[in-house]
Amino acid sequence: MRIQFEIRETLPEIIDEVLHSDKWLTLVKEEKHGLKRVIIKDPYFDSEASIDIWEEEVHVTTAWSNYTYRIYLRGKTVWCEYIGAYRGLLEQNLLPSLTPKENILNSEVLNSSLFGDKKETLRNYSAENLKLKNFRRDNFEGENILASPQDHPKVVYDEYINEGVPLPPPENIKKKPGN
Repeated sequence: MRIQFEIRETLPEIIDEVLHSDKWLTLVKEEKHGLKRVIIKDPYFDSEASIDIWEEEVHVTTAWSNYTYRIYLRGKTVWCEYIGAYRGLLEQNLLPSLTPKENILNSEVLNSSLFGDKKETLRNYSAENLKLKNFRRDNFEGENILASPQDHPKVVYDEYINEGVPLPPPENIKKKPGN
């Protein structure tokens, strides 16, 4: 999935958080020609993210999944472009604060595995993603082992939905024979 959305933070605030946060350990790997390459490490888990900092742009790449966040100036506003799985959007522990300026569910998904290049809002994408996940759980035994209710992003649902797709309560989920 690829999505872009405007954020509230300024680029200097994001850079300062990357370089001085109490949430992670920061290691500057390289500085040259206007580029500062940084690794941030989780002090409690074996996890890290790579961050490239330029004057007007920051790239964050997560270590395990290689999701990318490109934070950049568009005119006088700061935007974020995310490329990765839906369940990873704003769910990383090693990520500077990125607060969508508007309800993120109104943001347009630019391309995705569900819709290809057809542009849909994240709200529609999330609804279709949940339908597909539930269909797989109900119809394919292996999906019950590989997927859990925690796979659906909590940040998107908890912080940005005032209305939207309700998750079914656990007691209403159909059980497969033998479960």
